[in-house]
Amino acid sequence: KKIGYLLDVQRGTFQPTRDFVAFAAYVSFFPQVLSGPIDRPQKLLTQLVEPRVWKSANFYNAWQLLIMGFFKKIVISNTVNVIVNQIFGIEQPSKVLLLAGGLGFTLQILADFSSYTDISRGLSFLLGLETSENFNRPYLALTPGEFWNRWHISLSSWLRDYIFFPLRRVLLKRKDIFPEILIQSIPPLVTFFISGLWHGAGWKYIVWGVYYGLLIILYQILGVRGNWDPKGMFKQLIAWLAMFSMIVFGWLIFRANSLSWLWNALTHTPFYRNPQELTASFVLMGMIGFYASLLFVKFLLDRYFEKYTSLQAFYYVCATLTIIIFINSTSPDFIYFKF
Repeated sequence: KKIGYLLDVQRGTFQPTRDFVAFAAYVSFFPQVLSGPIDRPQKLLTQLVEPRVWKSANFYNAWQLLIMGFFKKIVISNTVNVIVNQIFGIEQPSKVLLLAGGLGFTLQILADFSSYTDISRGLSFLLGLETSENFNRPYLALTPGEFWNRWHISLSSWLRDYIFFPLRRVLLKRKDIFPEILIQSIPPLVTFFISGLWHGAGWKYIVWGVYYGLLIILYQILGVRGNWDPKGMFKQLIAWLAMFSMIVFGWLIFRANSLSWLWNALTHTPFYRNPQELTASFVLMGMIGFYASLLFVKFLLDRYFEKYTSLQAFYYVCATLTIIIFINSTSPDFIYFKF
């Protein structure tokens, strides 16, 4: 936040505030301290400086976010966490178990991180402040660029505005020295290398970041950029399946105990060792699919049944009841508290 503030002031895109209390509240705003969203001063500091009048709409916006936040954390993330930890705790998992673990973590990290954002935004609304959305159905993306425009949006836009674009502008000014392939390749590689390093000072995080940088370069070479929209349902399905598979593999790198552990599981273990292991893997995938369907139902309600308030209300009632059933005193911390 402070780096972005300094850069925005230096660029002249934001006038520095003389209200120290508002600035201190912006930097240390407690719902965002641990895992964001990383709000820009134009978004949050402006609200803190200006007089605010609390409205009943704030509560209406807050309770939906809070219910969904606790539902995704307590019911979905914490439950799937048990499956994921068991699989990634195996010294040499078979490929089918590794696939189940990858799918499980793919669901877990979305539910866990987006739940934190929902709770953070809900608390902010209760204080009369509107903060940024951080997720926009990222697993529906068809390209790596679109995925990062939908995932952890506040961090992605920060990296884009303060690293990617400035670096690209510098290279474009020297296009008489640098060939086009370097001008197109260096910015995403550097940006995602920093993104990987930001998540942790370990090789797996760096490889995970560079992996996405290489994916973006590959899609650029293929002429696929931004919000690419292939014509025809079949082409869209193939494009989504390819991108989703790469997302799952990326999360395998991110969650793996080590790169050597993942390499051994990918190259030296069988697809499955016995019929019982295969059956157990499919059962686990079925459980993961069930918890994923709880989010998919909410997506369908928001997209196609938004006007049917009774259906929305029924979903929230069911979500609240399951929170009460699943809640316990030993809930694990949010995943992103570690990064």
